[in-house]
Amino acid sequence: MQKWYLAHCRPREEDRALQNLNHQDIDAFYPYAEVKKRVRNKLVTRTEALFPGYIFVYADLEIISSTTIGSTRGVRNLVRFGGGPCIVPSDLVYDLMAHCDSDALREQLSDVPLKGETVRIEQGPFAGLDAIYLEADGEMRAILLLTLLQKETRASFDLQEFSRIAQKL
Repeated sequence: MQKWYLAHCRPREEDRALQNLNHQDIDAFYPYAEVKKRVRNKLVTRTEALFPGYIFVYADLEIISSTTIGSTRGVRNLVRFGGGPCIVPSDLVYDLMAHCDSDALREQLSDVPLKGETVRIEQGPFAGLDAIYLEADGEMRAILLLTLLQKETRASFDLQEFSRIAQKL
């Protein structure tokens, strides 16, 4: 009977493992999201694994040996608890599939704030003040709304000068 299992991959080889498992007609799933990150003071869109180093494998271990899965390029082995491989509930995997790379997930993982979100200025003369993110101002700057002397002021800041305030759950 086919079940979902958790496989440990070699560093940054989730994609390779997924492709090689698919070439062997073994179904696999690698949850990811495309997120915007700041790299060298520029906004870059990257694909990031939700669980770096792990993928989900759908197989019948009575037909396909766990050794076959473990010897696939990119895969280290199946994750084991006790004597047997870790079985992942199907509902969990299907829920991940439904929400993988969704807009909500992208927003949550991105380090670029959304319009109206509160940010904290970390550098310069306004360090320590909170502001509201309004919009991007090119690739390397953003417009923030500050309250100074009880007056709202729009100002342009370098992307490295502020950061998102962690959302409380």
